[in-house]
Amino acid sequence: MKFLLISAVLVGAISFFCCVIILKYFKLSIKHENLKIYIKKITNLVSSARYGNLYSRIDLNKDKTTEELSKNLNNLLESILDRDVMINEYVEKEKEETNLKEDFIASLTHDLKVPIIAQDNTFDLLLAEKFGTLTDIQKEAIVKLKISNMDLKYLIEALLETYKAEHKGVLPKKESGIQVNNFIKETIEQLSSIFKLHNKKIDFTTELANNFTADIDIFLTKRVINNLILNALSYSANSDKIDIFLKHTDKGFSISIKDYGIGIEKEDIDKIFNKFYSGKSNLKQASTGLGLYLSNKIIKALGGTIEVKSEKNKGSVFTITLPVK
Repeated sequence: MKFLLISAVLVGAISFFCCVIILKYFKLSIKHENLKIYIKKITNLVSSARYGNLYSRIDLNKDKTTEELSKNLNNLLESILDRDVMINEYVEKEKEETNLKEDFIASLTHDLKVPIIAQDNTFDLLLAEKFGTLTDIQKEAIVKLKISNMDLKYLIEALLETYKAEHKGVLPKKESGIQVNNFIKETIEQLSSIFKLHNKKIDFTTELANNFTADIDIFLTKRVINNLILNALSYSANSDKIDIFLKHTDKGFSISIKDYGIGIEKEDIDKIFNKFYSGKSNLKQASTGLGLYLSNKIIKALGGTIEVKSEKNKGSVFTITLPVK
């Protein structure tokens, strides 16, 4: 549409300029009434092109003065129409290629999850010594394999969830009257096996009353909390704990997740929620750069905000603020 508008303006400018020339230099060879009719035809042509009709043309007549101008205007419209067709074909091709890429990503990530889950179950059986007694060195090796496998699982889930969010949008389905303290405790408990693998402990504190409730999309909110906790685990290798605390806010409540890890460079703070951005300090971490991008997208859809405070080599605090309703 922008191309059509520019083209219409161009047609109008050329037409006006040509009309001025006709009036100034050729008025003796054209009857005044015929000139008025011709100018009206040009005006109608420009108006029609402005609203997207590039198929109108000026009829050629025997008057030598206007014949050349009419041909040029008609040729200009033909040229604009050809370019319009080319642009539309290009846009359709780009859409088709984008859809193919997105469908490929969705299918690939879904199919990859199956063997990863199977491997995770196998590692659990090995650690439970279902296939025989293991030495301490063997257990340590399997634990490391299990951690790597879980990292891969969450990377693939981030790809799949990002695809869904961008292709279908984030559509919250809030449940009313969710007891927030219990919800957060259950979410943390579900990750307890991962804490043990990383030799980490969670310190959970809350200022919310036990009966404090809110309308929450359980799946999406849990998704964000999991992302932030796993992110904290990945970047706090030198610390044995992560703090999670809940507070009241003016319009609802906040969930803060604090780690005591490597922190974030100052120049990276404003970029960490960008798609595929993982930062200079992330060179040794398995990451798609989608976890924080997806989390930010979800929290905005839920009507909340997500903020970060960080200090190099002292850790980071990610704070989610959500409304009660």
